[in-house]
Amino acid sequence: MKYTYILLAALFMVSCSSKMEDAGTLNKTASLPAAFNFNKQGWKVITSFINRQQATMSTLYGNEAAFKYATTGASGSYPPGAALALVTWKQQEDKRWYGASIPAELQTLELVTNSSDAIATYQQYKGAALSPAPPADSLQENTRIRYILGQKASVLP
Repeated sequence: MKYTYILLAALFMVSCSSKMEDAGTLNKTASLPAAFNFNKQGWKVITSFINRQQATMSTLYGNEAAFKYATTGASGSYPPGAALALVTWKQQEDKRWYGASIPAELQTLELVTNSSDAIATYQQYKGAALSPAPPADSLQENTRIRYILGQKASVLP
């Protein structure tokens, strides 16, 4: 019994080693540019998903109006003033957790906003600097708007 306590104490001391590599670093390659001011806009996570074929991961954020609508399970369309942002990153292996993937380079940010007359507008930004993408044709924009507005909120226990 005494040896069990000594063994547990030794394991505890080894596991609490401060030699962990890069334990406090942020994933800077996946960070949104500070100029975009994303954190101060109060966006909330609605859902997230992975596209294994393209090796990307995405998170759908919404402003307060969009978040409230998405999480109540209401039917119909998003209310006027609702805004959604779909952020997509490439995936990379997590060096700290075997078998896990984390975001890598920022690929796109797509914004969908419902105006007061219930017409959705679409904007796309590309790359790490989030440069405005050239306007797409209206069919492609409408397809992306329907796709983003059609995402369901994640259900949390």
